[in-house]
Amino acid sequence: MNDKKPDITIVLPVHNRARIVTDTLRSISLQQERPLSLIIVDNNSTDGTLDVVNRWAKSNEGNGLDITVMTETTPGAAAARNKGLEAVTTPYVMFFDSDDYMFSGHVKAFADAFRADPQLDIVGRDVLSTGLDGKDRILTFSDSDTMFRHSFNAILSTQRYAVRTSFIRNAGGWEPSALGWNDFELGFRLLVKRPKCKKIGNDITVIVRRLEESITGTSFSATPEKWEHSLDLCDNTLTRAGYGNVAIEMRRVVLAALYSREGSPSGDRLLKEVLRRQNAVSRRIMYRFAYRYTVIGGRGIHHLLRPFLKFFKDV
Repeated sequence: MNDKKPDITIVLPVHNRARIVTDTLRSISLQQERPLSLIIVDNNSTDGTLDVVNRWAKSNEGNGLDITVMTETTPGAAAARNKGLEAVTTPYVMFFDSDDYMFSGHVKAFADAFRADPQLDIVGRDVLSTGLDGKDRILTFSDSDTMFRHSFNAILSTQRYAVRTSFIRNAGGWEPSALGWNDFELGFRLLVKRPKCKKIGNDITVIVRRLEESITGTSFSATPEKWEHSLDLCDNTLTRAGYGNVAIEMRRVVLAALYSREGSPSGDRLLKEVLRRQNAVSRRIMYRFAYRYTVIGGRGIHHLLRPFLKFFKDV
């Protein structure tokens, strides 16, 4: 009898995903890593998702999978992830989304990296994102220049990494009030603790599928309070840790430009809020340029302005 315990847990929140969650669950059932712990947390589904999950769990239990199905009534993916995190008993954990797909070697590559170097706190890799327009792009992970890269490339988005369970718990877990960009917000709380990170592999093992009902949805300006609240939380984290807030102000400017590109007056409003906080004329000029560049469709403003973005001690 094999009584080996799992080294890693997947936490999977689900909400009204009856139509597509089976693909995600199937990709998990095909994982090479065994034994493997899986915690599924239903977050107020009304479309039969929980029934789909329970049927799948019953038919797959004992296949080297230790499956737990839970429910969380507090709205939001962050609350569901925290519920799952509380139940994790393995030394490492990864979070996944119920509209995405992982290839068979995905989890094993992370677990092998942790087993090879027990001092690691975070292990990450690039993933492939399929947009609403059908276009694919690579979402990169980096184990160097992490503060800058996370500020503008969100390298700690949910599907790109696994983490030591004790490390994420010590960082406070997920913030339930962050209903958008909650992985971006959590990423800063992890990074200010100076984790030991490692990037693995050059091959793609995850497909991130952007759907209209995903957290980002189809519009930023439809829910401005959601994004701006998360940026305020990030600002507070960096300020308390002794970092500057130039990166977050730049993110606000880019968000303002996205609002404006969608034809929303929130763009002008948010830009003015940022400019009012700037005492230096040079800062106001930089942010106006970044706004205009992004409004006309420019990308990568952080790379263009990096010489002026001296906001972190290690940049």
